Amino acid sequence: MPKILGARVRSARFRPPTLARAFTLAFAIVSVLCTGLLAPLSLSAQSGVSDSATVTDDRLRVYLDCPSGGCDRNFFITEMPYAIWTQDRLDADIHLLITAITNGSGGREYSLQFIAQRRLGSGTDTLLLSVPPNTADDSRRRSLSRMIQIGLVGRAARVRGRAAFADRLILRYDAPSAAESFRQTAARDRWNLWVYRADIGGNGNAESRSSNYEISGGFSARRITETWKIDLDLNNEYRASTFTLSSAEKRSFVLRSGDLSSRVVRSISEHWSIGGRMQGGLSEFRNQDAFVATDLSAEYNVFPWREATSRQLIALVALGSRFYDYRETTIYDRNSEHRPVMRAIVAGESRQPWGTADASLRYTQFLHDQSRYNVSFNGRTNLRLSRGLSLELRGSAAKVQDQLFLPRGDASDDEVLTRQRALGTAYRLSASVGLAFTFGSIYNSIVNPRLNAIN
Repeated sequence: MPKILGARVRSARFRPPTLARAFTLAFAIVSVLCTGLLAPLSLSAQSGVSDSATVTDDRLRVYLDCPSGGCDRNFFITEMPYAIWTQDRLDADIHLLITAITNGSGGREYSLQFIAQRRLGSGTDTLLLSVPPNTADDSRRRSLSRMIQIGLVGRAARVRGRAAFADRLILRYDAPSAAESFRQTAARDRWNLWVYRADIGGNGNAESRSSNYEISGGFSARRITETWKIDLDLNNEYRASTFTLSSAEKRSFVLRSGDLSSRVVRSISEHWSIGGRMQGGLSEFRNQDAFVATDLSAEYNVFPWREATSRQLIALVALGSRFYDYRETTIYDRNSEHRPVMRAIVAGESRQPWGTADASLRYTQFLHDQSRYNVSFNGRTNLRLSRGLSLELRGSAAKVQDQLFLPRGDASDDEVLTRQRALGTAYRLSASVGLAFTFGSIYNSIVNPRLNAIN
């Protein structure tokens, strides 16, 4: 046998575990688990700290609920140390529900609902925050943090506990200078509420045998008031892909699309709206060298529109027409056609303390042929079933009978694999389900981002 430093190297042999070894291994695993579970209890007992001491902490307990996104929980924790940020809404004195909707300038209007519970009884306070478009993430989170503190400070002083807690709160007001006050009073909107946006961008990637890139651009102009809403949008997209086959042959594919649309909406009341829309463009994916769409529509919202950030339930009906000029002759032997169309939509959305839910049912009917229609359903919900347990469901289903644009003849393998054109189908389905359960300490709101980048 070979020797290393005078020692023999023995070949490793597998030895099946005996009953004694299996028992020893199981005992070791159980010991480790028990140590991990009992260590916090023993440390608490040794230090004289019990759960009752934590429960009597006089700080305000807050649960952050931000289904719209854009909330930086770690930042709020570090900015507001006078609050305990709980992991479950049932353990909080304040359920902070933050929802958002796009405002007239293209920015976001946040609705902050401070829902009192437990030690604070019941009641809801609501604050609104408007954030301009193109606002930096840091500026947005600081604005949200400031508004949260305004909402919490009054509630924090009401927490039943040691009076010293209220004594530690300080309120400061930064008064504007005389020059700033004058500018604010004399300011005029030279744009007359119009907001414009232009964008252009691209992306690409390459490997030894394939490459693709995409270039897109757009321009929009909108003017939104309480009574009128005017939208103008221009979009264009160019996509190119190249593949090298095993035979060294190169295949290249290009797709172009673009559209110009305009929409005018008139608010009739807190519930009723009417409007018109016109759109035109081209789509090689849909076999359309040109298309034009027009619609006149009416919409009713069961809830007042001022509550749109938290709940909506709308019914909409529209009548219009569609004109198509096709690149290739369709399966219905058409090179172009002009068709009347009717659309109906029922949609709802709710963002409440119990969770978030939204769903829509859409029906489109070409009036020249009753067999040419499309009906689809989309739904999403995130429900809080109990303490720490939430259920998320997503699903969509569509019955497709309105593909007037399909070109005659079968799609080639290249067109199928590279998604160069729409394919005929009678339905579309998608679904997802998920459960999440959080348990453990409800008070741990420590921020420690060390080594996060290694993930």
